[in-house]
Amino acid sequence: MPIIAISYRRSDSSAISGRIYDRLTAHYGDHSVFMDVDNIPFGTDFRSHIRETLQRSDILIAVIGPKWLGANADANSRMQEKTDPVRVEIETALERKIPILPVLVDGAKMPESTELPIEFGSFAYLNAAEVATGRDFRSHMERLIGAIDQVTTGNPAAATPQLISRRVQASTSYADGKQSSLNNIVCYFAAPLIILLIAHHVIINAYDLDVVYLQAACTTVPFSFGAALSWLGSRSTATATAFAVALGIVADAAMTVSQSLYSGDSIMPQTRGEWWDNIDYATLVAISYIAGYFAVRVLRKAVKRDFP
Repeated sequence: MPIIAISYRRSDSSAISGRIYDRLTAHYGDHSVFMDVDNIPFGTDFRSHIRETLQRSDILIAVIGPKWLGANADANSRMQEKTDPVRVEIETALERKIPILPVLVDGAKMPESTELPIEFGSFAYLNAAEVATGRDFRSHMERLIGAIDQVTTGNPAAATPQLISRRVQASTSYADGKQSSLNNIVCYFAAPLIILLIAHHVIINAYDLDVVYLQAACTTVPFSFGAALSWLGSRSTATATAFAVALGIVADAAMTVSQSLYSGDSIMPQTRGEWWDNIDYATLVAISYIAGYFAVRVLRKAVKRDFP
């Protein structure tokens, strides 16, 4: 019988992991399946405990739910912390070249490679099994047991389709990542840029209104989209900053060109005052975008603290 270790995050998939454990022990026996990350003796170095457990294991089952990456008090990924037990389990298995079989539960998808520590290598491209909690649980577990037997027996005939499947999934994951990046650019950069250009044309070119209205638009529009990026896009601070700076520069340049084409004036600023006006608008747009992004992060932390 193979020796199986189960890795899971308690806040993510405790209940379904328990069901998987029960089904595997019923098939392989109580002494063949280990799921004791929560039973580490007090005063024991959990890293040593994990290494000892995996040292006698033939395969690691990584149960992945929607919150598998985890979130610490700062709303950052726990998986990026070197002391995170789940990360230590995966890294240890990779270092010891122990086969890892990801199991997706509760509708989860494999994380993108950009969301994982660099030490995980090609983990994001592993072909994952799926286990549902409903009436498909039994049939899904039978397929999972079959996959465990294939991996642990080293059957070459079984490994070939698995390798093909992994390559297909790697290609799909790469394409999905590109599509996700494109969607972010359209939603959180191109959309506010177009709205700002329309507002500029209406306020300055078409109706020659007071510039205070343009300043209001350059504040509220980027703020709203920065907040949306934080709330819906869940992108990193670096991504938000890049979007903010790019939006500030491109929006200011585009508005300058638009006004120049409409009025017939020179495209390039002619005086120090005009240069400062351009810098002021670009800065206003960028700062407003970042302010919206961090306002939502602060709000999330406050809600999480009040309703743990």
